[in-house]
Amino acid sequence: MKTYPVITISREHGSGGHEMGRMLAEELGIPFYDNEIIAIAAKDSGFAEQAFEEADKRASSSLLYSLSRLGSGGTYSMPLNDQLFMIQSGIIRTVADRGPAVIVGRCADYVLRSYTKCIHIFAYADVESRVRRIMEERKLSRLEALEFLKRTDKSRAAYYNYYTDQKWGSRQFYDLCINTGLIALETAVGLIRDYVNCAWGGLLEQAKREAKP
Repeated sequence: MKTYPVITISREHGSGGHEMGRMLAEELGIPFYDNEIIAIAAKDSGFAEQAFEEADKRASSSLLYSLSRLGSGGTYSMPLNDQLFMIQSGIIRTVADRGPAVIVGRCADYVLRSYTKCIHIFAYADVESRVRRIMEERKLSRLEALEFLKRTDKSRAAYYNYYTDQKWGSRQFYDLCINTGLIALETAVGLIRDYVNCAWGGLLEQAKREAKP
């Protein structure tokens, strides 16, 4: 099966990873997916988007145990959160099979770990930089932003660590880690673009021409 170049972005909350991914997709001229994955998964599965959003914040029982039950009852014998994770993972693979893309979050780096033409990026920053960004974006006090940051990072780490056999934020699982607290997001996008060009050469442009409609 033909595989296309895909960029996944994992990020600490407040590091600007979502915005950086959107800007990068525009720069490279390829589709961008973040909450779009939830919208597609909800449409295809019949579950409400809110169910996927809530599932992203927590894990349920053992996914390995749930997978062991597939033979007896299929996907719907799983706990709901695990069903939603499997559905969402299927959408991520479908997106990657269709053509080049930038995918933010949702354990996409792990879901696509067997895909040979992926670049996995992790965006991080110092706490103060992230708190300032959250305060500005959400109109929160410093204390509220700090608590929101801690709560969200804890939730993301728990979700990722639960559904994968990797540790969220561990550098060995990423091709490029960028400290967005030291540079502007526009500069970070430029660095990723240069990294992509060095790693893939003309592969991305060729893949864009060959991508499925």
